[in-house]
Amino acid sequence: MFDDSLLDDPTALEGSGDRLAWLATTGARLRREPLHQIELGVPSLQGVRPRSLVFLGGEARLIRAVVEPHCPVPALAWPRPTLPPWTGPLDLVIALAGEDQGLVPACREAARRGAVMLVVAAQGSAILDECPLVTTLVTRQTDPFLSALLALKVLDLLGLAPSLDLDAVADHLDVVADQRGPRHSLEDNPAKNLACALADGAPLIWGGTVLAARASRRIAEALRQTTGLPALAGDEEALTPLIEACRPRNVFGDPFEDESARVRFSLLVLHDGDEPGSRLAQLALSRNQRVEMIHSLQDSAVLRYADLLYQGLFAAAYVGIATTADDPARG
Repeated sequence: MFDDSLLDDPTALEGSGDRLAWLATTGARLRREPLHQIELGVPSLQGVRPRSLVFLGGEARLIRAVVEPHCPVPALAWPRPTLPPWTGPLDLVIALAGEDQGLVPACREAARRGAVMLVVAAQGSAILDECPLVTTLVTRQTDPFLSALLALKVLDLLGLAPSLDLDAVADHLDVVADQRGPRHSLEDNPAKNLACALADGAPLIWGGTVLAARASRRIAEALRQTTGLPALAGDEEALTPLIEACRPRNVFGDPFEDESARVRFSLLVLHDGDEPGSRLAQLALSRNQRVEMIHSLQDSAVLRYADLLYQGLFAAAYVGIATTADDPARG
């Protein structure tokens, strides 16, 4: 069951593990990265005008989504353990390794083929020893989002990605954390209020742009991990049949006895200025399903993505804190 009183309970908040602290310190963790490495590493890549960009690793699709509208060459997020067969000396391969040893074979292969390489890896990662002759950025942690930001900054300096101000990203993440941190009570904390809305039914999450859709998948994943309950991110075609299949909800009905109220959804729309998702929202409202929205109108695509993502991740963390183990759906 969902107990919203736990959202303002100091014992429950302190006993929730490191999740809230990890979210709240993202801006500080970004500042602690050795950002000077970017300036040191870029000269070895200066003058590189690749035929294509190939991204490997956990946030490869995020980098491609940011780069693709501005990049003068094709950009590809490659999900397989081996490289595209055409990769060679004319291509730039960027591997976001973190602690992932699974990228070692692909990086070895890229080096063997003579591809230009940038490896972003956590300190102590075996991939740094396996690929000693490539350009590397050594991170102090394994957060894939921060690794992606460092790689994007390199691409910015190479003229292959939009301008990225890492200090502005860190500052904005601090603002999100300050507004949604546990010291703010339920009545004036947007993330705690959103958590209550998401707990009202199985969350369906939709984002209209490529980056908003990416953030929706990360938020759904966080909800599943923190609660063990269903959460689904999808496009309009995927979510529409689920909402249409719901009978109009009787707001006065007993949810334990009213057969029509047993399947409930809460729709979360991520809006970053282009597509408000009005059709899905209207459809959900016509069936008395709950509809919530996260807005972001920041200047850059990366800032909008970070804003949407962390607003949602804070809410997901609070849903996990207030969803108790007595919930039969959690087994």
